[in-house]
Amino acid sequence: MNCRPPLGSNTPHIVGVIAGALILAGPLARAQSPGPSGVESSVQAEAHAPEQSGSSATKDSGFIPGVLIGPRLSVAVPTPTIGVEAKVLRYLGFAFDYGLSPKLDISGVSVSYEMWDVAVRVYPFGHTFFVGAVYGHYGVEAVGSTPQGSGSVRASSNFLGPQIGARWIQPSGFFFGIDLAWAFPLGYSSEASPDPSGTTVSVKQTADRYLQNGIPVAGLISVGWMF
Repeated sequence: MNCRPPLGSNTPHIVGVIAGALILAGPLARAQSPGPSGVESSVQAEAHAPEQSGSSATKDSGFIPGVLIGPRLSVAVPTPTIGVEAKVLRYLGFAFDYGLSPKLDISGVSVSYEMWDVAVRVYPFGHTFFVGAVYGHYGVEAVGSTPQGSGSVRASSNFLGPQIGARWIQPSGFFFGIDLAWAFPLGYSSEASPDPSGTTVSVKQTADRYLQNGIPVAGLISVGWMF
């Protein structure tokens, strides 16, 4: 006795199984094979990866978006300075310096020096190298004593000059750098109170000869922190 159902009665079940398999296989195949959008996304991710790693090598923004600002200490000529500097939107910089040297005794002459300056800088490439201008004021005083008497020399001037330098800013905000400017005098003046030996007059003449041609203002090494 044959108990198998007729072929026609199983046909709907077979068709239903095949249709269900196709419905499930379609999404599974799309998930396993990367389409054009998946390839494009991976290519874009790889393209942006070097850029992101390169941008982490420096710091371009701090507490204020697009602005870095912080204190600085410089071993400089003619005197060490303390100051503050800022970098704005990567391409523009500002700085202020103040220097004061203690009185130094040189061959019986006490010499003191004081200066301040402000600087405006442009970073043409947005990173390390900058060019700019510096404006400021300096004053120097020398007081000498001899057995014949004492005298003093004072010289001062505002100044203006070009500046060039570099700043290496780390991702943490720590930075170091160098800079060099030449300070051309604006309104140079000097005076001397003569002493019997004529030393102060000689010092004034020497100061006038050199200072009227300008002085170097160089940050041999500057270190600081920008926030």
